Amino acid sequence: MKAPRRWSLRARLLTGVLTLVAAGFACAGVASVYLLRGYLTDRIDEQLLIAHHELSDVPLQQVKDASKTARVTALLDGYVLEWRDPQGELLYRVVGPGQQGEPKLPTLDQSTVKQLAAKPFHVRNATEYHDAGFRVLVSERPNGEGSLVIGYDFSETAKTMGQFVVIELAVMLTVLGLSAMLGVAMVRVGLRPLNEVEQTAEEIIAGGDLSRRVPELAAPGTEMGRLSITLNSMLAKIEGSVARLRRFVGDASHELRTPVTGIRGLAELYRQGAVTEPAEVAALIARIEAEATRMGLLVEDLLLLARLDEERPLRLERVDLVPVVAEAIEDQPVDLELIGEAEPIVVGDEDRLRQVVTNLVTNALTHTPAGTPVTVRVGVEGDRAVLEVVDRGPGIADEHREQIFERFYRVDPARARDHERSPSTGAGLGLSIVAGIVAAHGGKVAILSTGGGGATFRVTFPLAA
Repeated sequence: MKAPRRWSLRARLLTGVLTLVAAGFACAGVASVYLLRGYLTDRIDEQLLIAHHELSDVPLQQVKDASKTARVTALLDGYVLEWRDPQGELLYRVVGPGQQGEPKLPTLDQSTVKQLAAKPFHVRNATEYHDAGFRVLVSERPNGEGSLVIGYDFSETAKTMGQFVVIELAVMLTVLGLSAMLGVAMVRVGLRPLNEVEQTAEEIIAGGDLSRRVPELAAPGTEMGRLSITLNSMLAKIEGSVARLRRFVGDASHELRTPVTGIRGLAELYRQGAVTEPAEVAALIARIEAEATRMGLLVEDLLLLARLDEERPLRLERVDLVPVVAEAIEDQPVDLELIGEAEPIVVGDEDRLRQVVTNLVTNALTHTPAGTPVTVRVGVEGDRAVLEVVDRGPGIADEHREQIFERFYRVDPARARDHERSPSTGAGLGLSIVAGIVAAHGGKVAILSTGGGGATFRVTFPLAA
């Protein structure tokens, strides 16, 4: 199980946005620094090549005699010029004004010079005056006279890079701060509908008014719109469940109150001595027992429904529906028909399956006029076992079919011809028990119209493998 998040949604959104912005700035900053360094280095390399072009063919003696001429001094600002012999020994050096460092070069013999010729490279400062180093170009002098070394001090470029980084960091921090403030405002505005939904939900819970709904403040296609629709749908289902529960409690109380009141009244008659004859006393006791039996059966039905709601495991075994149906209707005035030749064998609880048949048959006999034909059909259709209870009575109107399997629901209590009805039929629990048992077995129950008039209760179960 995942640990609950400690940060609020607002904090996570803001942190995520700022992290992405900071990461983007960091990547852009690093890329811009490298691009700027590459650009400045390319410019220095171009200047080194220009200086090489100007001085490569000038004899050393002429440079010594004219070291102060415009041709040489024009190149000295930031430069170090060195003339070396073929063995790499220094012959002459010209240093720009204020220049205090010198490049730390490898041994510049002829083979090394040939390898490095016309390819600018970077070296450290030999005097360690600063660590920016030099950009250096080495070339061969004409007639094998040695080599010419042109070095450019990289310190100014490094300083420019440092200033650029400082400015870039300042800009990034400023923009990041502004982004944080803007992000806080945008998140607050974006989550305002969620806050209103939360407040409404809290008011609904505190006040217990389940008829209220959260405001739909956004389009249905948005996250907030879908959340509002889902919450309202949930509230509607909760409202319906609470209403059904209240109706269930009220109906159960009423159904239990009737036998309890009867038992109390009969006992009061006996206590007051209103019944003294032995025959009358026996009749009174019989009525008390009948009311107690009725109340006990009602309680058993309620407990069965509660167990079905809890989805307690059933006692499953292979069951042939034909003998189960035959036993259930043995003493009832109904006909039995078989569908097909295959055996309708299912995996289920035999006692509960028998109760399904009993309740459906009792319901058909109770709510149809005396003498109405009732037929029970059982067999196999495709990969399903089928059980049908067909009557030729007045049928069931369409408006009652969706609710007829609800607890304590009665289409018309006055239609029952048996006024001493059992609690599971008279109280409106019989079909609820049927629906619960069928669902627990993975089956389905439906109401169909019987051709020529009447109702057909059709139950299907998956066949045993």
